[in-house]
Amino acid sequence: MAKTGGITVVDIGTYNIKAALGEKVSDGFKILSYSTVKSNGFSGGKIVDVIGLRASIGEALGELQSQMTKKIPFGDLIVTGSSNVFSMERIKVEKTLSKDKAEPIKESHVRTMRLEAGKRENTIDVIVMNYTLDDGRVVINPVSMMSTKITADMILVKIDEMAQDEFFNLFEGYNFTSASIAHPGILAAEGVLNENEKDRGILCLEMGYATTKIISYEKGVPVEFQLIPLGVQNIVKDIATVFKVSYSEAERLLFYHSNLDYKSVKEDETVETTDFDAKTKKNIKKRSLSLTAYARSQEIFSIARREFTRTLNKASFNPVGLVITGGGASIPGIAGIGSSVFNITARTGAYASSNNVIVNGAEDIMAVPAYTLLFGAFVHLFKHGFNVRKAFRVSPISKTPAISSDKNENENYEDGFLKKVWEFLKKLV
Repeated sequence: MAKTGGITVVDIGTYNIKAALGEKVSDGFKILSYSTVKSNGFSGGKIVDVIGLRASIGEALGELQSQMTKKIPFGDLIVTGSSNVFSMERIKVEKTLSKDKAEPIKESHVRTMRLEAGKRENTIDVIVMNYTLDDGRVVINPVSMMSTKITADMILVKIDEMAQDEFFNLFEGYNFTSASIAHPGILAAEGVLNENEKDRGILCLEMGYATTKIISYEKGVPVEFQLIPLGVQNIVKDIATVFKVSYSEAERLLFYHSNLDYKSVKEDETVETTDFDAKTKKNIKKRSLSLTAYARSQEIFSIARREFTRTLNKASFNPVGLVITGGGASIPGIAGIGSSVFNITARTGAYASSNNVIVNGAEDIMAVPAYTLLFGAFVHLFKHGFNVRKAFRVSPISKTPAISSDKNENENYEDGFLKKVWEFLKKLV
């Protein structure tokens, strides 16, 4: 990827869409612009309104270009979304070099094995765990070692075929060179964990607005993933219901006036708010607010731990800690919930706390947990690359970029023209 133009990352969520445009530099990537817009048409990990979601994506991409002082093409696209359509599968891939005597393993041998694994149905990413030589040695990098046969232990990251098509169709008509779909849990982990944590064994919990994702790393690679259909919105709804305030006011109360360590909040501390029905000012106790947020947060973390333990089913896995990221990581006191429920050391994290120096630019959001996935995409691209799933082409009639498909050129032209008419009409509303 990233042969021409820039690298565009789009993270589709229920609450908002985050996007970033970066370029390759000598020691990694530099983010040139980023945007955050309200998400429409995506709810509970599913597309419920294609037109509305396309409009939100268009707004996010437009914001990227408006911030640029020089025109840089969108280039290669990396897209991810908070959806339960991803899975991971372990496989072994063998390659015989010689039947007679050991030969040196070449870079081309390793590359070919990874490429062949990536051709398997619905595979969007290939992560190599380790290699085993014919004498039984397990190595991380087998290049230049002698062997007659090499076996690679790999993890295939997959996506539901229909969901894959839906993701790509959202970007029809935009000027991208190629497109890849990325696993949201892996991006969150890559954006917040350091190498020592991944090698020793760690859990990463990404708490979004509608979903909570938890992924485990062991010996440097992801080994299990679980998505829970609960998130910040459930806490917000509880606060709005209990204290009779609007959702936007409930969000303000949650992030700025609550503390999940409710016992540390003084009994007589209050905060002023507005009653949703009566439209009158009132005071509510911060401790009651915090206790309401605590109850739902503990439930979400408890479900996450139970589901994760059930699917992992590995008595030998003993993580050194839990790292919480995503928008929910900004809720005061959330690390304490994670530590008590999982019974391990917990911290909140963003890209700034990962010790990675691969990405620069956008320094004002490096310490914001909600943007972890954007940074994680650039980190993963630098370290592992992505399995390119779709090539784009430009229509010779309309000069409007379009995804390769079975449509004829006139249909591509009509789609592009209708899209422009739709965008123009929206501005008139």
